[in-house]
Amino acid sequence: MKFALQRFRYAATGRWAVSIRTYTPIVMPFGFLTSIEREQSFNRTSITEAVVIAVGGELVCALYIFIMQTVLLGNRYQRLQPLWRCLIVWFGAGFVRGFFTACNANWNFGYEFDFLNRIFPSMTYTGLAMALVAFFFGSIERKRIEIKALNSLDQILQTDQENLIEAEERQKVVAQQVFQNQILPQINSLQDGINELLKDPQNQTDSRSLKTLYEQSVAVANSLQSQKGNLKNQQLVNPRPDKDQDSYSYWSALLPRTLSVRITFITLLLGSFSGQYSRNGIEGVKAGFVGAVIVTAYIFPLAQIVKRNMRFKSAAYFFAYMGAFVLQAVYNVIQPKLLLVLDNPYAPWYSAIKTTYGLYIASVIATMLVLVQGSFKNLIESGAQLEKNVELLHLQNLELEQSITESQFGTLQGKISGVSMALHLMGTMESIDQKRKTELLSDASELLKESLNALKIMKEVKP
Repeated sequence: MKFALQRFRYAATGRWAVSIRTYTPIVMPFGFLTSIEREQSFNRTSITEAVVIAVGGELVCALYIFIMQTVLLGNRYQRLQPLWRCLIVWFGAGFVRGFFTACNANWNFGYEFDFLNRIFPSMTYTGLAMALVAFFFGSIERKRIEIKALNSLDQILQTDQENLIEAEERQKVVAQQVFQNQILPQINSLQDGINELLKDPQNQTDSRSLKTLYEQSVAVANSLQSQKGNLKNQQLVNPRPDKDQDSYSYWSALLPRTLSVRITFITLLLGSFSGQYSRNGIEGVKAGFVGAVIVTAYIFPLAQIVKRNMRFKSAAYFFAYMGAFVLQAVYNVIQPKLLLVLDNPYAPWYSAIKTTYGLYIASVIATMLVLVQGSFKNLIESGAQLEKNVELLHLQNLELEQSITESQFGTLQGKISGVSMALHLMGTMESIDQKRKTELLSDASELLKESLNALKIMKEVKP
């Protein structure tokens, strides 16, 4: 309970605690409509008089919200506001709307004040509706702030990735230059030396060992060429897609992309209470609750289809809105048979329109939540992948810098130089005995084997 209250406070008491962009299209229309209905049911007045009475309350309510959001919630853009201040603004708006609607009805048309039946439903609907809207849009805003933070982190990681790629490319260029200008010429010189020794008649007894040594040198040369080609052609990491994964706007939610069972039920329940209490009392609230349960139960399987099956989304939306309209109309017709007899029941078509409108508003809010949550999830996954790429590039950079350009190249050149020196000794020292020649050839062969192993280790460093 404490966690839920804290979550509500964090979402609802900030930037969106009061907003003309949410109050005007979401809260006010239904409240204004129920005020007109209430006036007509109280005094059997004409639609024109009912509208004039309701407009008076709405105008004073709008003035109250404008003043109070400046006085009590003026710094809501900078920090969270105390919850009690928000409650005063939310429920106070409903109180003011109901109170001045009653005053307007009495002062200008001579009707009874009837404060209780005007203020209580107005205060309940306006306060709860503004609180819920503040919570939903505040949750969306917090996700958007988190998305901006993730975008900033994403840009930092992307910059690090680009810098590491540049460093990696420089290391690869250095490696290719070492291969081309230092190691390959040594291998070619080594092969020439072996060929010279093979032509010398004095080395006929060692020709087999020399041929083996020559084959090993060819293998080393081929491995060097292969490694050089790998360094030139290999791609370091998969490039990040260019598409913007968090591109969305509030306007895109005007065409709903999802159905929410919970938000639909809350919206219908709040609307039915606000409309029915002043018309039919507790019995009307019971009837509204049953209707909300029936419509929500009908929406539930369609919401699952929309969530899990792309093929039938359009059909699910059509049946959701048309079905809610028809179901509510039929329910209003058969209410007396269900022992829900109301003094002032709504016309079936009118009640069906209000229910469909409530479903639409709930779907718009749910779509906004789904869009921002989907964008947040995509950025989390993208950031995690980018972080892995940066870590991989960092390790690859260290491998190339330390293992190839420093340790591996130095060791490789030393081994090849050792083989060349051994062959040089064989060709220049005439007094060297056969046993010593065999030892030199064996050592040279071992050095070339170690060179091949060093090249294999280089190949294992895969960008």
